[in-house]
Amino acid sequence: MQQPGAPIASSPQTQRLAGGAPWLDYLRGLAVTGACTVVAFPLYPKVDSVNIIMLYLLGTTFGALRLGRGPSVLISVANILAFDFFFVPPQFSFDVEDTQYFFTMGVMLIVALVIANLVVNIRRQRELADIREGRTAVLYAMSRELAVARDSQTMAAVAVRHVCAVFHSSALVLIADDRGLLSPAGAPPAGATSGPCPVLLANDYDPDLAQAVVARGERLIGDAIYLPLHGSRRVKGVMVVRPQSAAQAPAADQLNLLDAFAVQLAHSLRRARLADAAESARIAAERASLRNTLLASISHDLRTPLSAIAGAGSLIAQPGYALNNDRRTTLGHLIERKARDMSQLLSNILELMQIESSNGAPRTDWHAIEDLVAHSLRANEARLAQRRVAVELPANLPLVLVDASLIVQILNNLLENASKYTPPGTTITISAAVNEEHVLLAVADDGPGLPPGDPQRLFEKFQRGRAESTVVGVGLGLAICRAAARLHGGDIRAMNAPEGGARFEITLPVETQLDALPPAEPEPLRN
Repeated sequence: MQQPGAPIASSPQTQRLAGGAPWLDYLRGLAVTGACTVVAFPLYPKVDSVNIIMLYLLGTTFGALRLGRGPSVLISVANILAFDFFFVPPQFSFDVEDTQYFFTMGVMLIVALVIANLVVNIRRQRELADIREGRTAVLYAMSRELAVARDSQTMAAVAVRHVCAVFHSSALVLIADDRGLLSPAGAPPAGATSGPCPVLLANDYDPDLAQAVVARGERLIGDAIYLPLHGSRRVKGVMVVRPQSAAQAPAADQLNLLDAFAVQLAHSLRRARLADAAESARIAAERASLRNTLLASISHDLRTPLSAIAGAGSLIAQPGYALNNDRRTTLGHLIERKARDMSQLLSNILELMQIESSNGAPRTDWHAIEDLVAHSLRANEARLAQRRVAVELPANLPLVLVDASLIVQILNNLLENASKYTPPGTTITISAAVNEEHVLLAVADDGPGLPPGDPQRLFEKFQRGRAESTVVGVGLGLAICRAAARLHGGDIRAMNAPEGGARFEITLPVETQLDALPPAEPEPLRN
C-alpha cells in the first residue's frame, strides 16, 4: 500500500508502469529457469516429463508475479529451451527425435505465455490499485486538515507541507486580488525551512508564468510547475511547485496528483472566501441592527427629558410668568435632573463601547471589597435616600486584584437599578462570600423581583426589565456590568430570591499569589 508522505511516483511499481523492466530483471528471469532446471534434473529419471513441464510452468508463474512482462516472456522461452536441452531425447542437445515433443513444447510455450500475461495483468491492476489508494490517502489527509483551517494563510501552509511530504518538492501559494495581481499567502521569512524541503521564497518564481496561468487557467511548466487555483468565475490563485531535481521531468501520475491537490486547495480557499463574506455580511447586519436599536432607544429615552427641559425653558422665557424663588428653584432642579439623566444615558453607551473595544487587561490593583462598596454607597447616597441599605460583609474577605473603577461601576449600576425598579422603603442588601477560587459579591432587594422570562436576557444590550416603563434608560446598565465582570475573568448572573425580590451575584477570581505578596495599601478611590 502507498503510504501518505511517500513520493507517489518513486516506487518500483510506478517505475515499471512508466517504462520497461530493468535489465536486472531479465537476469533474474534466467536465474528462475536455472533454478527450475536444477530442481527438475534429479527428478527426471523418477517422474514423467509432464511433471517436469508443470515445474517449469510454476517457475513462469513465479517470474510473472515478481518480474515484468518482458522477463516473463524470456522465462517462458528459456524454459522451453531448457526442457528441450536437458529432458527431451537426445539429452544435452536441441535435436528432437520424437516429433510429438514439438507439439508438447508448443503447448507449453502458449500456456506459459498466457499464464505470464494474466499474472502480469493482475499484478498491474494491484499496483494501480495501490497507487490509487495512496493517492486517496494523501488527498484525504490534506482535505481533513484543510477542512479545519479557517483562513487562506493556514490553508496555504497545509498545502505546502503536504506537497513537501508527498513530492519532496518546495511550494508556494499565490493569491490573486480583485485586479488579478498575485501575492504570496503567508510567505515564510528568508532562510526558513519547511521540514525536509527547502522553502520556496516569495521572489523565487517566475511572475510572468504565474500571471499567464491566471489569464489562461491552465497548468504551465517552466522553471517550476504552475497550477491554477480556480474560483467560482476566474482563477483566484496559483500554486507553484518546484521539484528538488529540476532535470527530472515530472511523471504523469505526479502531475495528476498535483492537479488534485490544487483542486482541493482551490475549494478550501473558495470556502474561506465565502465564510469571510458571510461573516462580513453578518457583522454589517449586526452593526446596522445595533445602530438602529441604539438610535431608537436614545430617541425614545431622550424625548422625555428634552420635553421637560423645553417646557421648563419656555416657562422661564415667558414675559408674564412670575418667577419667584420657589419656581426658579423647582425649574432649575428639573432642568438639572433631566440633563443628568441624558448625560447618564450617553455615559453608559460610551462606557460599554470602551469596555468592549478594550484589547488588553484592565488596569488592576489590590483593593478591599469594603472600600469598593463604601465608595459606591457614597456615590449613590442621594439615590438611595428613601431605601434601607444593609451591608453584610464578613471580616475574612481577602484583597481582590481588580480595576476599582469598573467594580464600582458595576455596583453603581446595580444600586441604580434597585432604586429605579423598587418602591420607597425597600431594603437593599449588599453581601459577600469567598471560597478557594472566587469571591461572590451580591446585591439583593426585597422588591417586586425580576420580570418573567430568562433573567440572563437582562444582560444583553438594550434589554430592559419592563419594556413599557417610565424609567429613563436604554437597557445598557446590566450589559456594562457583565462586560466589566468578564473583563476581570468573572461573571454576573441574575435571579429571583426565594424570599422575594431580585438578586444579582458577581463572581470575581481570587488570585492565588495573594499570600506570597507583602501587604500593600490599596490604591485610593477617586470620586
